Amino acid sequence: MREKFCKHFDVISGYAFKSADLRADGDIPVIKIGNISSGADVVEDSSTQYVSKDFLKINEKYHIKKEDILISLTGSHINQPNSMVGRVCRNYRDRIYLLNQRAGKVIPKEIESRDYIFYLLSSKCIKEDIANRAYGAANQVNISPSAIGNIKWDFPSIDIQKKIGDVLSSFDNLIEINNKRIKILEQMAENLYKEWFVRFRFLGYETAEFVDGVPKRWEYQKLKRLLEIFYGKDHKKIADGDIPIFGSGGIMRYGNKSLHDGEVILIPRKGTLNNIMYYSGKVWTVDTMFYAVSQIPNTAKYIYYTLNNFDMESYNSGAALPSMTTAILYNLKILLPDEKTLEKYDSFVGKLFEEKECLEKQNQNLIKQRDYLLPRLMSGKLQVK
Repeated sequence: MREKFCKHFDVISGYAFKSADLRADGDIPVIKIGNISSGADVVEDSSTQYVSKDFLKINEKYHIKKEDILISLTGSHINQPNSMVGRVCRNYRDRIYLLNQRAGKVIPKEIESRDYIFYLLSSKCIKEDIANRAYGAANQVNISPSAIGNIKWDFPSIDIQKKIGDVLSSFDNLIEINNKRIKILEQMAENLYKEWFVRFRFLGYETAEFVDGVPKRWEYQKLKRLLEIFYGKDHKKIADGDIPIFGSGGIMRYGNKSLHDGEVILIPRKGTLNNIMYYSGKVWTVDTMFYAVSQIPNTAKYIYYTLNNFDMESYNSGAALPSMTTAILYNLKILLPDEKTLEKYDSFVGKLFEEKECLEKQNQNLIKQRDYLLPRLMSGKLQVK
């Protein structure tokens, strides 16, 4: 029998923090709608704001703990999945956050399966239902907790809910393990960069000659001599496929066309300017992104880490929206090591990147398998025993 969501779980909106309460750093991270990913973990990045630990005294319903389910109550329509209204994620970290208004928390009734509810809210049919109930302007719509609570669904028994949740969460558990391994590899690659090119403890540094604190034969070069920078393009008319489409926040979706095949440095043109990324393979970038191709062998990964050590926000050329231009990028100067050092570094870090890419491909396959099973399990077309 079809029953309303509110019989099985509640949805609450977050606490109304004042602007003066929020800081760039502090004790407790505050989760806003921008921190809610689509089906993955909470996003904690350079844009995250914090409040003092005194705010832990507020009602505990606004506390976000491990395994809690979050839902965005404001966002775009479903054709923009990274920012859409009703997208859900979970807090997989053993850390307490506080919930901001317009970010919602899903609170299951005592006997319900938390995993089942998360995957139900992640299913395409429920996402579409939420989007259709939302109200507002073309680019920003809102959904109320009560409107979500009024959605109806044919809930199976608790035993079946738990079995379905167990099947689907087994995929996400493997994905999370791989993500942790990926972060370790990324940290190892970054540490290697800092050891070689910030502390100058590269291979053979003991006998190297230094001039004005810089190794001999290393020289400063403008990016114009090292990179060719291209504009990304609109992706809306691209059909679904296996090629990642990057926005300033990362992969937005997968399409069937590419702008480049090979190593690229992905640089935001609008938005979060410091979120510079590296990718190797077929790729598409949206029109608010640049993609840069190295003109010198063995330099793409080095330039990527070097640019990540810049504060790109300080080069902002926009007013209302942070913006970057090719003129600014081409005039940036970086220290370019000698050819032999670059070749050795690229070889070392390349092995770490290869392992990382292998794990990322495993995750893509796991996501495909999970997303294939999800609607079939939810609809009852595929039975669990």
